[in-house]
Amino acid sequence: MTSSHESSKRLLFPLVNALVFMMLFGVIGYYLLDLTRWLLAGMVTGLGIGLVVEFGLGLIGGWIYRRRVLLSALLEVVLVIAFVGPFAYFYMNTTPKQHTVCCIEGSGLGDAVEAVRIPVANGETLAGWYAPPVDGSGAVVMVLHGNGGDRTGSLAHARVLHEEGFGVLVYDQRASGESTGHQRSIGLYDQRDITPIIDWLAARPEVDEQRIGGVGLSLGAHILLGAAPDELRLKALWADGLGVNNGDDLPPSDSPSDVLINFISRQAYWMAEAYLDEQLIPCKQLIPQVAPRPLMLVAGGQDPFEGEFNRAYEPYLGEHGELWIIDNAGHTAGLRTEPELYPARMIDFFDKALRQ
Repeated sequence: MTSSHESSKRLLFPLVNALVFMMLFGVIGYYLLDLTRWLLAGMVTGLGIGLVVEFGLGLIGGWIYRRRVLLSALLEVVLVIAFVGPFAYFYMNTTPKQHTVCCIEGSGLGDAVEAVRIPVANGETLAGWYAPPVDGSGAVVMVLHGNGGDRTGSLAHARVLHEEGFGVLVYDQRASGESTGHQRSIGLYDQRDITPIIDWLAARPEVDEQRIGGVGLSLGAHILLGAAPDELRLKALWADGLGVNNGDDLPPSDSPSDVLINFISRQAYWMAEAYLDEQLIPCKQLIPQVAPRPLMLVAGGQDPFEGEFNRAYEPYLGEHGELWIIDNAGHTAGLRTEPELYPARMIDFFDKALRQ
């Protein structure tokens, strides 16, 4: 009787630990819209660690067993920082975000705009809207949206360009909006799509293959930058909101909080590379390979990290690159905060690169 009662008492810690992990993993599941699965994962993980600690350390006994709660808490903190948090960070950015996108009539891209579906790498198809150039130059600019968005997030920039006569293409990245794909890839798989997209544009009679450029917003900037070294037909690149591609792009750690953030980030990049089976190339390595084509880096000065990241890239730009930090703008918010200067600089940039 006593032995049975003692065994029941020893189950208390594993059960409490399972509850703690269910709450922890439940937060992750809530944001990933997959609550049930993450609750179950938390329960199994917490219960497993609790049983190992309670009965494994119970065999040792003594001081170690009496400090089992403290030891397990330390173990779980390390587990969360080194694995759970980084995994949730990149996994959240690889789940599909497919949905209906509305509506072409409100795109503001003119009467000639058309809905298109472009076949790209790995048998996927990208859904988008294409408006041909109206100035006779044959110049077209692709405008790529940010992470988790769709083509509507590109429209403000596309309208500015189209109003000045450029052809524009906005599209949903793979596994986003109405495009096919079973997972997003933090831009890695999307880089392969730029060449088939340019092939599709070049086949249009009104498009000059030598006058194709790109605007990338946030993740879109990473996609274009990753594709540019091999796709030489991408003649000019406007990269707004570029962050870091991997641990080599991270700034030095000047404080304990920086050390923690950089460690979690490096873990996330490492897990992402293993999960996606692709290598993340540092922006510092990619930027010099855009030359001699023009490259504009635009950063929001109000973002706590964006200005620092992009200032670190400035030495790699060379004579054909330029950095513009918009002090009063947040992430990719320059067009909104500088409604006159931003369009003027962007139009001038593509005028010189594609129409002269």
